[in-house]
Amino acid sequence: MKKINLKKELIVLLIASAIFMTGLGIGRFYSYAATAGADGVVTSEATRALEETKAAEPEEEKTVVSEARLPVRPGPGSASTTAAAAEPEPESTAETAATAQETAPAPQETAAAQTTPAGTAPAAPQETSAAAQPSVITPQAAGSGNSTAVVSAVTNTVSNKGRTPKYTPITTVKTDASTYFGPGRLTMLANHDTGAQNLSVIIETGNGGMIVVDGGWEENGESLLREIKKRGGHVEAWLITHPHKDHALALAYILNHHAGEITIDGIYFNFFPEEWYAARDQESLEVIRTLKSGFAKISASKIHGDIQGGQVIQAGQALIQVLNNPYEHSTNCGNNSSVTYMVSMNGTNVVFLGDLALAGGASMMDDVDLAGLKCDMVQVAHHGQSAVSYQFYQKLGAKVFLWPTPQWLWDNDNGGGPGSGKWTTGQTRKWQTGLLVREYYVTKDGDQVIE
Repeated sequence: MKKINLKKELIVLLIASAIFMTGLGIGRFYSYAATAGADGVVTSEATRALEETKAAEPEEEKTVVSEARLPVRPGPGSASTTAAAAEPEPESTAETAATAQETAPAPQETAAAQTTPAGTAPAAPQETSAAAQPSVITPQAAGSGNSTAVVSAVTNTVSNKGRTPKYTPITTVKTDASTYFGPGRLTMLANHDTGAQNLSVIIETGNGGMIVVDGGWEENGESLLREIKKRGGHVEAWLITHPHKDHALALAYILNHHAGEITIDGIYFNFFPEEWYAARDQESLEVIRTLKSGFAKISASKIHGDIQGGQVIQAGQALIQVLNNPYEHSTNCGNNSSVTYMVSMNGTNVVFLGDLALAGGASMMDDVDLAGLKCDMVQVAHHGQSAVSYQFYQKLGAKVFLWPTPQWLWDNDNGGGPGSGKWTTGQTRKWQTGLLVREYYVTKDGDQVIE
């Protein structure tokens, strides 16, 4: 009888089992790899399960550093000289529940290719019927020099700073399919004065006038004044999103020192009472008081501090719609109180978000049909970091992003090189691919001009 080597046979059996199990694993691996997500990114089932778990978790609102405390990018290798903001107070239970519903997983993609519209005609936005257009109210008395009319498109005119009434979105007719703005032009100004983040936009309306959005720091006042004068010196509408130094002090400077040198038909904003800011945001309180000293130097008829969500302002060939009332939130109070606007000209709709943060964005998603705005371009909120959610941009649907973002913030560089900071610009940049963003413009590259 042949002697069986049990040890040898056992080894052979184990090797065969291992080969069989490896084959199963390879097959399972290919099964994973062949599964694509809704965003077109191919991921494994295990990876998708992990992403879905993360997506269900509330996104913590990160106020890493107040944007007004980021005056200048530190030099390479040097320690940051900016002061960190105080830890935010926890959101209320209701606010946390609201923000938990809008958390987004960051899509796995590469940065979108930056393009310009030169040489290619932008896609014409969808137009609504003429019946949906709000009727234009006659401008102020003849001879006043004010060509700006306030048009009401609000279906519920009850004043409520906490929530926004329902309204009919504006639209304009596209008369020149080869350009975004027809006879007009949008210029997003870089901060050439200090290098800090700011928001300063001039929109020429095609009839010699212009719209200004925010304006930047006090240090930007002189350069902004020169840009306005270069374009004829007639501001039909000056829009303020919120009272922070990097947004509203340039206007305060011009009013306090050069009020008679340019024409301003109307200044539009909606602030809470001073007591509200005194308890929550001292920076805003300081800015409001500086603005008020400037307001005293011009006619009170030009100050419109009671605008409401849904109201429409006509400026030349452009229409401007106030999109929301300021929101009250217990964290990131000043930024979340940003009033947002949509400017429509030649059928192109541009939304300006100011510094709207996560909780304010969640409130706006509840109040406003973002898809119904038919937005073509959006100013990226809060310079691209710690702002509204991925879902907010997804619902808005804009395919052109406007970044009021300097190089150091774009690179998340606190002085130690790219990626050394705590800002979330990198995440927002990655979102662009999942959102199918077609073009983006960044002030790190200088003034951005779009026609």
